[in-house]
Amino acid sequence: MPAKKEVTDVGFQAQIVKALDVLPSHIRFPDSSNKGKLYGLYALWKRVKSIADSRAEAQLAELQREELIIDPKAIKIPGVHAIGSAGKLEVVVEVTQPRREFNLEWFATELHRSHKVPISFTKSLFESAKRPGTSQNRTIKVTEEGVAI
Repeated sequence: MPAKKEVTDVGFQAQIVKALDVLPSHIRFPDSSNKGKLYGLYALWKRVKSIADSRAEAQLAELQREELIIDPKAIKIPGVHAIGSAGKLEVVVEVTQPRREFNLEWFATELHRSHKVPISFTKSLFESAKRPGTSQNRTIKVTEEGVAI
């Protein structure tokens, strides 16, 4: 009697990684040189990310439309909240503390009320205190004959 083939239960996450690992072998790259393939792989993953982001947003909207999850924007209490589940899968949302913002109008009004500092003086002092920042955003794009990926 032949040995029974053992079936291993591969997890959902592992299946996704495996499918993505074999994806490049199904693609014909426009340039077959080593350098061209490396550029092509980078373009591939940028495109996959772009498609995945838009499809994930569409899927989230459908889950909300079908009332299978709670609207994440409706949750205002900071913390981690489960908003839906099915079998072994669960959708959670992490809500942070609201960001604290500086309210110049309130500050200038309070200084004027409590210390008689003119509102215009406070606002001009606030503007002169601003300094250029050092953070910069960079977006890397790959193009194929004029089409940005």
